[in-house]
Amino acid sequence: MEDRAPASHAPGFLAEGRCSYFVEKKKRFCRMVAAAGKRFCGEHAGAAEEENSRKRILCPLDPKHTVYEDQLAKHLKKCNSREKPKPDFFIQDINAGLTDEMEIPEQLVPFSSLSEEQLENLIRKLRKASEGLNSMLEDHIMSHPALNDALNDPKNGDCAVKHLKQQMLKTFTSSW
Repeated sequence: MEDRAPASHAPGFLAEGRCSYFVEKKKRFCRMVAAAGKRFCGEHAGAAEEENSRKRILCPLDPKHTVYEDQLAKHLKKCNSREKPKPDFFIQDINAGLTDEMEIPEQLVPFSSLSEEQLENLIRKLRKASEGLNSMLEDHIMSHPALNDALNDPKNGDCAVKHLKQQMLKTFTSSW
């Protein structure tokens, strides 16, 4: 049995349609595909600078890849490493907590040290804040276009509208 490798895959031989860059460290030609009519792949296009006046530079958004200097502005608009636009509902650091030392209460008191009257006042304040928050949340939810369409649909009766409101409030407040 004769053990022969095809010439195109033998080390040191250049395969047709492949990059012409010789990787010295691996003692072989690069195996990436070159674009039609080009000798080098995109990664080794800098090796062809003697033949081509175009210069490749590192991408400023992600230095793991290169781009032609004259196409940098176009590339920055479509580079996968660019910062994506945030959705309308995104608010930076919304759950970050207190940021300023002035916002931190001066003294923390355990509930067990409060008098019964102080506890009742605290509970009253919390309920009032909760009711205000629920009311604000309900107004916000009910103004959402998708829900608004369902609430104003004449096919839905009063019971369906009531059920939709309850379910939406339950959904949004259960995550608290």
